[in-house]
Amino acid sequence: MKNNLTQISVVSTAEAALKKLKKAEIAAYDCKKRGAEFVFNVKDKDIKKVFAIFDKPCYNVAVKQNSRVRKFFSFAKLRAGLFAGAALFVALAACANSFILKIEVGGSGSYLEPDVRRIIADEGAGEFKPFSALNKPVATGRILALPQVTFCNIQRKGSVLVVDVRVDEEHSDSADNRALVSDADGIVKNIVAVCGTPAVSVGDSVKKGDTLIYAHMLSGEEYIDCLAAGYAEIECARTAEYFAEEESEENLKKAYASLLLEDGEILTRKHTVKPSSGGVTYVIEFTYLHKLSINLS
Repeated sequence: MKNNLTQISVVSTAEAALKKLKKAEIAAYDCKKRGAEFVFNVKDKDIKKVFAIFDKPCYNVAVKQNSRVRKFFSFAKLRAGLFAGAALFVALAACANSFILKIEVGGSGSYLEPDVRRIIADEGAGEFKPFSALNKPVATGRILALPQVTFCNIQRKGSVLVVDVRVDEEHSDSADNRALVSDADGIVKNIVAVCGTPAVSVGDSVKKGDTLIYAHMLSGEEYIDCLAAGYAEIECARTAEYFAEEESEENLKKAYASLLLEDGEILTRKHTVKPSSGGVTYVIEFTYLHKLSINLS
């Protein structure tokens, strides 16, 4: 049976029924006589015409079997609510799958989770935000810049944003969880906190023992512990003395050369000369840039 043919029965002789169908220009297919019934198939578009020409009660016309097309639409009509619900479910699932419902940070660098979450939040990611809002290349680059991080992979698994962070195993167990503390008096010339929170600003005066970078960060309205990583440059002042047998340009050069520092850059210097037993003493007042860091490879 063709998909668009519906089977109809009518109480009539075959001759009378076929005569009426022919007159109405309705094509009949697979005609059969079953007792007092005449059974035939017509195209779906002709069903109304058939019922119209056999409208008298004596014919007792009825649909015996719907076409496949009519069956489908009948089923769809009865199940309209089900189809609508299924369509809505698919739409909601697709919508939910395009949003971040959970963020997971794993790998050997999971101890950097607070810093990783801060970075991806800065770059647009967050729970109930679309995945497309995340600037993935920039976030990956910033995470790779964290101390000892050697690998970072950000991927989407369903509605979960998974951040895999791995660090140099040689350093992963030796990370310093303390704050960065100044080991000298001076004036802050530069402060860079890769992780953690700066405790001072450029131009601040600090004393030995003052905190420069806190090992915590602000998350929402509260502070959470994290790794302090970064560096500070402090302008320090010192006085040094150099003894020479006599005052001369050569001895002045030697006096200045004695100021060579292992970890600092001399910024300014000046000197005075005072008599000493057996010669002179060069008194040199100078400033230098002292750099100290924490958890930077």
